[in-house]
Amino acid sequence: MNRETLKRLTVGGILWTLILGTASHFFYQWSGECFAVGLIAPVNETVWEHLKLLFFPGLLFILGERIYLGERGRDLFFRSLTGLWAGLASMPLIYYSYTFFTGRNYLWADIGIFFISVLITFLVPWHLKDKMSGLREEKRNRIILLGLLLAFFSVSVIFMR
Repeated sequence: MNRETLKRLTVGGILWTLILGTASHFFYQWSGECFAVGLIAPVNETVWEHLKLLFFPGLLFILGERIYLGERGRDLFFRSLTGLWAGLASMPLIYYSYTFFTGRNYLWADIGIFFISVLITFLVPWHLKDKMSGLREEKRNRIILLGLLLAFFSVSVIFMR
């Protein structure tokens, strides 16, 4: 895959995830607090629920990217899942770090954390573009994806109320 295509996909993923993630903040309320919607959209203001703002839009983009690129995207798929893990790990890490030092949370900082986590999610694959070529382990990718899905559905149900 050429550098220009990867750049367009990176920018597209960032914009897609920022827009859909921001909108999905309100999906649960707009649905009349539908349980099924609560599995993919935050139902309360905990940082764990807000991981859904990044996870589901990011995952949807990564899967669409994989379908669009076909065989050309096998390496990118693994790098993108790595980026998603990094973005998801950064969100609670940054949140709990700043609230530890300030003793409270700020809406502007929380929004900034979401933005930073989205950037991490899509810039990690860009950074790894030359470092992980040749990793074409589709079975491993599917296991990682399944693990992500199971973890998030489990956490979603546990922290839902």
